[in-house]
Amino acid sequence: MRVIKPTDRRSGAALVEAALVVPVILLLLYGVFCGAIMVITVDQVDTAAREGARWASVRGAMYAFDSKQPAATAADVNAYVQAQGVTLEQSQMTVNTTWQGSNRPGNYVTVEVIYNWPGMGPFGAQQMVARSTQLVSY
Repeated sequence: MRVIKPTDRRSGAALVEAALVVPVILLLLYGVFCGAIMVITVDQVDTAAREGARWASVRGAMYAFDSKQPAATAADVNAYVQAQGVTLEQSQMTVNTTWQGSNRPGNYVTVEVIYNWPGMGPFGAQQMVARSTQLVSY
């Protein structure tokens, strides 16, 4: 009678188990990484809108009067916001800037950033919109 060691009988079991488990783990990791990239993109869009509104709020009529430089226009805010989106594709970004009444202190400026995200992995293409409103203070 021949004695078979337990390790000899299961020599291929670990390979079969790995063949079943590894693809599932890799698929889950891929989904987590794609979701993380989407969250980072949403955060970048929100930050760009907030920074654009902050920048426009301190470059109003009084800024132009005191510094002898022109007040911020919608084109200036657009250029500033586009520079804030470090990981964003500028061709996919639209910036809308509006002032309530005028750019004098006491009025509000609203910056809206619209970003067309192409999608990644299980997350399809989406339009991300962020709005930020600030009181013009200068």
